[in-house]
Amino acid sequence: MSATQPAQWTTVSILSLSTVSGISTVITGLIPQLTKQFPQVPTTVIEWLVTIANLSALITLLINPQLTQKFGIRPVVISGLLLSAVAGAFPMLSTNFTLIMLSRGILGLGIGLFSPHAISLIAHVYHGERRARLLGYQTGLSALGNAVLLALAGWLVVISWQAVFWLYLVLALIAVLVWRFVPETNRQTTTTKLGHAKLPLSHWGLAGLTFITYLLIWGVQLKLPSLFADRHFGNASSLNWTLAAMNLGGLVAGLTFGRLHKRLHRYTLTLGYAGAALSVALLWGTNQATIAMGAAIFFNFIYSYTGPYLVFTSNSGLADTQINTMSSYLTIATIISAFFAPLVWNLLGQWGPGVLTDNVMLWITLILALIAVASVFKPSRKGPIPHGK
Repeated sequence: MSATQPAQWTTVSILSLSTVSGISTVITGLIPQLTKQFPQVPTTVIEWLVTIANLSALITLLINPQLTQKFGIRPVVISGLLLSAVAGAFPMLSTNFTLIMLSRGILGLGIGLFSPHAISLIAHVYHGERRARLLGYQTGLSALGNAVLLALAGWLVVISWQAVFWLYLVLALIAVLVWRFVPETNRQTTTTKLGHAKLPLSHWGLAGLTFITYLLIWGVQLKLPSLFADRHFGNASSLNWTLAAMNLGGLVAGLTFGRLHKRLHRYTLTLGYAGAALSVALLWGTNQATIAMGAAIFFNFIYSYTGPYLVFTSNSGLADTQINTMSSYLTIATIISAFFAPLVWNLLGQWGPGVLTDNVMLWITLILALIAVASVFKPSRKGPIPHGK
């Protein structure tokens, strides 16, 4: 694509990919219901129903550059959206746990086809502070999309846990939007094989930090339903509404990231980690439902400053081919963090003064605080802000 601004509906269609980038997590609030529905299945495996799509997405994500090089971005994105729509909605028709798990894996294959282009297309089209602002918008739109979907899930779960899976049909509508308004792009400038674009050593550190960052947020999201159930903070519907409000907090952070980054630069990252540590500490220590809900919402708000900062900083100063490679590695980091999260937190949760869920919150608080301190004494790469081409 050229450096000129795209048409309005093209921009809307590209940004629409961000609104469904986290659609695999729309069933997060169902964990207590799924545990009751399948009492013979271990908790870690139940939680994998939420995260297994992220792991299978790794398969198509790794071959995404080759697929887009051969077929073009537009057909690959549309195919991924349609595959995810069918597989995501399948549990409406079955209560067989094995088949549901299989459908979640197929859902991930589709997500791996369209998800990396939510970021890379923005990185190609926009530059400088405008790119930073739109990357913030991308995060915000992802949060808004998740908020709307989770709010709808809070309504549908009253009907049945299976009714929530109707929400995956929205992916088919996004596919139509992309087919209608997104033109094909130049395959030579928008795709590259992962191994062909070498990255500076500092960017590998950013990929590692991205993995840890998302591992921590997965810990909060996966254990929040258990925390609410254990402490009687409300029913399944109120939990889904809290999850939706959390994403609205992320929307606010995304919309304000550009201005905050312009003022704080690398300390934007410190603010995100320190604020998140404080909010998880509140979740760990409170027995009041309103405080827990407020802390959860604040967590997603303040922590949402870390994502766009890591993406923007990692893309600064890179050539087009390197941007594609870096975007793929960042997406891989977020995906594998989702797979390892149930294993890591259910293991670490065995160590501590309380029950598993409480111990996980304590561990997350300590790790976030440690990273916040480290970000002050060991500055992250600030990254010059390029201005156009």
